[in-house]
Amino acid sequence: MSLRIAGVLALFGLLTGVAAAQQSAAPSAAPSAASGPGEAAAPPLARPEPLPKEHPLQRALVTITSDDLRDSETWLADDARQGRCAGEPSCDEAAEWIADRFDEDGLEPCGADGGWFQPFEFPVRGGKKMATTRNVVALLRGSDPVLKDEYVVLGGHYDHVGTSASADAGRIGGPIGDDKIWNGADDNASGTSSVLEIAQALALGAVPTRRSIVFVAFSAEEQGLLGSLNYCQNPPFPLEKTVAMVNLDMVGRATKTGIELGALGSLQGGLWNRLCDAAWRAAPELDLASHRLAYSEPGSDHHSFIQHSVPALYVFTGYHDDYHRVGDSVDKLDLEQMAKICRFVTALTVELADCTESMKFEMPRFEGRQRKTLGVGVDGALDAAKAKALGLPDDQGGYEVTSITAGSVAEKSGLAVGDVIVSIHGKPISSDDPLRSLQRLIGGAPSKKDVEIGVLRGGKPVTLIARWE
Repeated sequence: MSLRIAGVLALFGLLTGVAAAQQSAAPSAAPSAASGPGEAAAPPLARPEPLPKEHPLQRALVTITSDDLRDSETWLADDARQGRCAGEPSCDEAAEWIADRFDEDGLEPCGADGGWFQPFEFPVRGGKKMATTRNVVALLRGSDPVLKDEYVVLGGHYDHVGTSASADAGRIGGPIGDDKIWNGADDNASGTSSVLEIAQALALGAVPTRRSIVFVAFSAEEQGLLGSLNYCQNPPFPLEKTVAMVNLDMVGRATKTGIELGALGSLQGGLWNRLCDAAWRAAPELDLASHRLAYSEPGSDHHSFIQHSVPALYVFTGYHDDYHRVGDSVDKLDLEQMAKICRFVTALTVELADCTESMKFEMPRFEGRQRKTLGVGVDGALDAAKAKALGLPDDQGGYEVTSITAGSVAEKSGLAVGDVIVSIHGKPISSDDPLRSLQRLIGGAPSKKDVEIGVLRGGKPVTLIARWE
């Protein structure tokens, strides 16, 4: 997940307020399939019946395992990969490995000059020099004589933010002891591993699809969605023949608040919801109802496709305190949940490839969460011990303020360094998923009205008044 683009929703951005001109945002939570901030929630969806055992798709689904995902994650997020920073040799090594995986599964290369790679130059973030990196692009050809020339893109970025010696692509925090490598197991070895697992399942499961499927491992996402932008500007297949894109970014952590499906408004007529409902049968154990967002937030590679009028959906399991930090490691992943997400996305990809309904793009709303900022710096949510010491109940979390942006809503409200924010607009920050909770509370706070900010100051509760004009 790009901190450069996702600034306002990551720990630095949502709170500090990155300039709107940077299009700063990333996926965040919402209560229902069609709702945005201030809208009524749709009725909850019932979990579907699972696919029957004799369903043809089961040939692919049974090949998806948590052990496979662990193997891919372990390789991608190993210290030997040096954090996979775009433009560095370790990122090129990862690209070669991904290409080898596509080749082993019998996919067709569709990069430049008939190879696997789509190389491009980019300006290294924080410096003046240029670097070269590569997308990895593979094809599973469709079976319909006409529709095989239409395409579904399934992608996720494989780059991350490197080491303490790398150009800064959005690292948060510093080394922990001797550990100076930001491994990026969730961001985004999880999405890359999932793309590889789904490609293997569809290829080895010999599941015929009417349309062709393009699998892309994007690079330089952390530099500002540059890999997906390059793909859209130099597509190996015409974008007007690309019916949809699915983006997997940060799909590896356990979540108690449901899997987030975003940008559902990019297909006319509620079609994304119907396709997701059909695919849900492949993994009915997942909560795929709680966080369906009609709107989009431009924090990852789906945004490049939306900006080029291609319907796109993202899958996301939420932020955590290891986001862009050294602690984003394989041992913290929920690999069984990842396997279920892969089964769902496999089924969704097939639904897209075989869809007989009209698939018409509609520009989704880009909701105001990325425009509504508080203007404070924080350094991770309270841990359980500190929350208990402050007298918070087990289900309430909070964030300690470490800096205040001049002229911000926070400064005008009277927030001070050392305050612990525990509630917004009378609603407590949840300890289950504190960052997503805070995103939701700030995004849902009314504009042009007084909003109460509940803080602990010196251990004592204080209510401040904030106002977003």
